[in-house]
Amino acid sequence: MADIIILAAPGMGAVDSDFAEPVFSALRDGLGEDWSRVYCDTLVSQEHLQPNIERVFEGMQKRDMEFLRARKFMLYGMAETSAQLTDIQQHGGNYEKSQEAIYRTLEQAAKSAGENTPVVLISHSVSCVSLSNYLWDAQRPSVNHGIWRDGGPRGVHKGSAKDLFLRLKTLSYWYTLGPTNPLWCADLPRDQIQAVITETRGYRFQWKNFYHPDDLFGWPLKPLSPSYNQAVYRDYETVPLTDWRSANWGPQLGAHGEYWSSPRVHEKLLADVREVLEKQARRRVRVPTRTRAAATV
Repeated sequence: MADIIILAAPGMGAVDSDFAEPVFSALRDGLGEDWSRVYCDTLVSQEHLQPNIERVFEGMQKRDMEFLRARKFMLYGMAETSAQLTDIQQHGGNYEKSQEAIYRTLEQAAKSAGENTPVVLISHSVSCVSLSNYLWDAQRPSVNHGIWRDGGPRGVHKGSAKDLFLRLKTLSYWYTLGPTNPLWCADLPRDQIQAVITETRGYRFQWKNFYHPDDLFGWPLKPLSPSYNQAVYRDYETVPLTDWRSANWGPQLGAHGEYWSSPRVHEKLLADVREVLEKQARRRVRVPTRTRAAATV
């Protein structure tokens, strides 16, 4: 069994299977022998939308258009988020399919690494919204949409270790990279913009957010509302606003894809993963090994 589970969720656009390799590689190099104690996987929740988006993009190219790469980038980003929100009440709709994909990845992690194992989530771009929705629903005692409607999927006893794991109550850190959350709630009054819970109802995790100052899609989150200010531990700039590239290049679409290779993300993540591994090692030392005689008492 692993001592920590790290799950990485991709951002907008067609998913490259190696999207998280820069982060996993940095952890592999930084942890050395402790890398064997880590369970890593990717968490892709929007794959079912890709054929439709590609079909629309191919059809649009029958007309003359400029900036095709930027157009495709924006098409994916807008479609992936709006698709979830248009059929939130529908059984088998896009919102529910996205949550089912998250649930299946968590189920596999629990089988492979154990239901009590600490989890670190790393989500990029639109996946920050998908995971926020999943967490929000999992934290409610009752919802009428998504996979947690009517108490959640059948076959999982409420309050069991598996139920708590699938509701992400073993979550230790959530890293959001270039989150698009403000784009989908800025029309609401500030007191109605609510963040997920980080320190009550059985949850206790740190939410660290990273954004590039020139990224048009990635945003700081603490200023969004009082609720976000309380929930998010800190907003980190991946580069200073005074960086010469920022001064010369201005707003960039390319900046949205740089988070997985960001030295600042790697530095913070490595330190937090080491901390969790150390806690797990101390916990094992405190738990006495049961002898055969003791086990029969």
